[in-house]
Amino acid sequence: MEASATLPSEEMARAAYNALAFLPARSMVKTARVEVSSAGLRFTGTNGYAIGQDVCPVEDYIGPEGGLTVHVDRSVLADLDSAGRKDKKGFGRFELKPHDGLIFRPGNNDVPATGQDVSAQADDRLWEMLDSLFTRLERKTPALPELVAFDAALLAMFSKVKAPKVKTGDANLDRCLDMYVYNSKEPILVKIGPSFRGVIMPIDRDVHEENVGPDGLW
Repeated sequence: MEASATLPSEEMARAAYNALAFLPARSMVKTARVEVSSAGLRFTGTNGYAIGQDVCPVEDYIGPEGGLTVHVDRSVLADLDSAGRKDKKGFGRFELKPHDGLIFRPGNNDVPATGQDVSAQADDRLWEMLDSLFTRLERKTPALPELVAFDAALLAMFSKVKAPKVKTGDANLDRCLDMYVYNSKEPILVKIGPSFRGVIMPIDRDVHEENVGPDGLW
């Protein structure tokens, strides 16, 4: 069984890059998830403490109604990003086959980007937990506590996210990082632009104070 779709190369590159930003080389999670369906091409990356997920629109989708999924290592995301950016304003064909891999054929007829399916290395329980986490957080009612602590390195991952700029007259403005905060200990849902969403785990202030003392906390 396999699936394929035509898609805007630069938007595919941006979605792959945004997922890659959350899968650093030293991540305890070694694979990213790639899903294609009529709803779009979705990339998800995580280091276990923060999640980045972005979607690229597709056209002429051919495949199962529910879509198909593979897992790839971070080098594949980098290759897709590079191939998509080189195919400026072009449309490429994306093909995915579970247990085999994926291939992106850019519209400029440049060398295709390929990747092997490494789903055997993926932790199915982890990915099920990530999916349920998004669902649970989206159903909550936001509430803003007085204090929330973050690991600055995790927060910095979101500064790498690329999103379409907002045109206002002669100026182009960057998208903001929008947070759904429930309390100081729950994972926090993040949205940047029209298609990127993520999650960041705040630091437990009580545990932090026990470990390193109150210095640095309000």
